[in-house]
Amino acid sequence: MWMFPMMYPFIPTMNEQPPTLYAILNSIVNFGVDKENKKKIPELAKYGRYKIFDFDYPLSDKVTKEDFEVMILNKFLMRRIGYETVTSFKIALSVKLNEIMPMYNKMFDMLDGWNIFNDGEVVDRIVSEEKNTLGSSNTTDSTSNSVNSTVESENISDRRFSEMPENRISDIQDGNYLTEYNYDTNTDSSTTNTSGTSSGTSSTNTTNKDNNNLIEKTTRTPSDKIRLYTEFINNRNGIYTMIFKELDSLFYGLA
Repeated sequence: MWMFPMMYPFIPTMNEQPPTLYAILNSIVNFGVDKENKKKIPELAKYGRYKIFDFDYPLSDKVTKEDFEVMILNKFLMRRIGYETVTSFKIALSVKLNEIMPMYNKMFDMLDGWNIFNDGEVVDRIVSEEKNTLGSSNTTDSTSNSVNSTVESENISDRRFSEMPENRISDIQDGNYLTEYNYDTNTDSSTTNTSGTSSGTSSTNTTNKDNNNLIEKTTRTPSDKIRLYTEFINNRNGIYTMIFKELDSLFYGLA
């Protein structure tokens, strides 16, 4: 007779098949315990799971760790492990759970909120409303100015010539006794007109947004609670069935 390390079950040396989970759990829980204090078969998984699942793996908070591990151990209780040693089996179990549980945890999370036994179910609905208000304004400024200026100039040319004696110069200036006389008047007039017009247009567009959130609460009572609960159980069991199928490859075969 010999046994596995860490008080695992006694296996005959001529037995070439690996032990069952029942034999492993029984050795963990009841080894060295007197007959009166030995745990019964339904309790083996509960008290021995700490030695099997002594590693970390992801598990949804919608499922208790004890229920999850006990269910797995009881499912495969009479199956032989598919490895030569318990340590090798635990390593493979750890790898498998860390591989598959992130996916199945999402399924467990979807089972949250099944309060079908409540008399009323409250459903919150949030409606978001957004309003856009457009506004525009146009401003036009126009300025005109005109400047007119007129400039006039007059040039007078008085040319007189007389062959008179010098003592009669005053008579020449008075216009008397003139031999030749030119009196020219030239008037120049110029007008300048300056005008200008300036205009400006400004446009302003404004957009105002109003966001409103409307929260509606609806209370309803399920008309068929048994049907809804049956659907919940089927969905939960379906997840465990898929997990059991994933773990089946870790075991030797049927007992």
